[in-house]
Amino acid sequence: MRIAIFSEVYWPMVSGVSLVLQRLVGALQQRGHLVRVYAPSYALPHDAGDRDHVFRVPSRRLFLYPDVQWGFPEREAIRADFAAFRPDVVHVATEFAMGVTGVSLAAEFEVPVIASAHTDYERYSSRYRLDWLMPAGWRYLRWFYGHAARVLVPSRPYERHLHRRGVRHTAIWSRGVDSAMFSPTHRSEATRAALGIAPDQLMVLCVGRLAAEKNIPLLLDAWQRLGDRVADARLVLVGTGPLEAELRMRVPAGVILTGVRTGAELSATYASADLFAFPSSTETFGNVLLEAMAAGLPSLAVGAGGVLDFAEHEVNAWLVEPDSAGSLADGLARLLEDPALRARLAKGGVATAAARDWRSIFTGVIAEYERALTLARLDRAA
Repeated sequence: MRIAIFSEVYWPMVSGVSLVLQRLVGALQQRGHLVRVYAPSYALPHDAGDRDHVFRVPSRRLFLYPDVQWGFPEREAIRADFAAFRPDVVHVATEFAMGVTGVSLAAEFEVPVIASAHTDYERYSSRYRLDWLMPAGWRYLRWFYGHAARVLVPSRPYERHLHRRGVRHTAIWSRGVDSAMFSPTHRSEATRAALGIAPDQLMVLCVGRLAAEKNIPLLLDAWQRLGDRVADARLVLVGTGPLEAELRMRVPAGVILTGVRTGAELSATYASADLFAFPSSTETFGNVLLEAMAAGLPSLAVGAGGVLDFAEHEVNAWLVEPDSAGSLADGLARLLEDPALRARLAKGGVATAAARDWRSIFTGVIAEYERALTLARLDRAA
């Protein structure tokens, strides 16, 4: 097949959506499919050229999220490339300018559309005090998703949420984890030492975007509430985002900001921690929580959103009340003070991650492409 993917986020931008799409593209190419990604222009890494399968469009920074580029597709240029590529299926991965362009070109060239929903806009809007936009937002999303043969969602909790909002033609596109990349075997005392963490100190890790919707301020509030109880522990935040500059100006005691980490450095950072803390209640899945489980970390998470698709209280995670600094603080204290509980949760997490195989997950996505293509052919023949 020839698959055209339209997305506001893609390499080199680092986010859960971007990384999942990169994995999808790699899996499709390995299986002999041809892929063309239409995405905004991002600053490329130093001395790195762009990827051959990507068609870039002009872009500007998104005002609420400066590290996300808002695409401004030049229709004639993108249309000419699209016509030359001749896709069998269009996959729209974001719902804005790039996604609308994909839907429009698919209609013009009579190509079936698959959409994927990655973001809980309703919960995000509350973090930015934009709740008043959501009635109109849902009308728009129902219109947008209405162009797709199927809307792929990462978890059953988010699928149920879409159903309640009137988007019902859904299928599950879950998430997997690379258990070779994320493994306890990558634990490194050198990595801990480079962060200034002694062998006898407990390292609490949080990986993700430094943004309001990820509840990073709430986690820092919880950490400070513990006071002397975490005097010898360290909280390591890995990632970047809109809050990074502000956080660096007033980093609380015992908190270390590393910026973005990828590849082997990220693998070693996960495995070198003693506890993973994930305060976000806006997740449609929670990729980093599954990565932490694979790396052998006991995990603290909130009992809300897509993480409930795989996180079980006292089995592979310690789940606390959403959006509560007090509950986060109590959970941190319980886990930091109970090595036996940490060991039990770590064992459960490794078992959970071992059952999440990317290969079968991508097979399901390809099956949805084939189904959409078959239905389109039957419609044209009718």
